[in-house]
Amino acid sequence: MVCDSEINKEERLKWGEVILQHSFDEEDWYLARSSLIKLLSLNNKYADEDAIRSYICCCAEATSGTIPLPPLKDLVSDFYNHYGMESAKEK
Repeated sequence: MVCDSEINKEERLKWGEVILQHSFDEEDWYLARSSLIKLLSLNNKYADEDAIRSYICCCAEATSGTIPLPPLKDLVSDFYNHYGMESAKEK
């Protein structure tokens, strides 16, 4: 599960379920989440935990079958820089 003091137990369980469905390890997800939150903040935006999880899942699914797997945080950064995040809100 993604370990972050800002995430409550219920959210950690949701993250754990998502992580098990993909080839990336837990640390990859934690780094990707932190990276996305930082990118959003730099653009004066934010997103709720469900939107963040969904976005990172889409990035992970986009590389399905790619060998070797690129770092998930790099995928998230690339996707964000190319497409933004529609569900993000202005601060």
